[in-house]
Amino acid sequence: MGRTAIIIAVSYGVLGGFAVLAIALFLWMSTQTRGAVDVEKLREREKTWFGIVVVMLVVLLFATVFFTPYGRGEASPGSQIEPIRAIQFAWLIPSKPLRAGRPVEFRLTSADVNHGFAVFSPQDVFLFQVQVMPGHTQLYNYTFTKPGTYSIECFEYCGVGHDQMRGTFRVIP
Repeated sequence: MGRTAIIIAVSYGVLGGFAVLAIALFLWMSTQTRGAVDVEKLREREKTWFGIVVVMLVVLLFATVFFTPYGRGEASPGSQIEPIRAIQFAWLIPSKPLRAGRPVEFRLTSADVNHGFAVFSPQDVFLFQVQVMPGHTQLYNYTFTKPGTYSIECFEYCGVGHDQMRGTFRVIP
């Protein structure tokens, strides 16, 4: 599991722990009420808990959103153009290697159904994923910093041969 996945998993684990503590505290507090119920006090507690939950969710959002691998904007002049076509159950990838340190503009199309173009580093670390749809060219820009053989997998179930839909491309210095 990569560093990003660990950070996201820990963040959600901490949030889950806080949620369990909040529920336990709420249940304990509800058993402590004897006699008449103070409705105003309950309303204030409800507002407080709502505020705590909203703050926790906002913190979780900002703790994880910057680790999500999104495209890095428009293609730069001098970008390497990499047209890739998805067909059931293969990736049609040009055989020419890509150069490390130069931006790559992936031009992704599908001949049949939706596919998920997921790229992994030579160390098997997830880099990014792009949804590929028929009748639409999806553009994605990325700069590979290290040479090696990168692997591609389909992340969108596309039929009975989905698990065999893999490919590779090389990045050279």
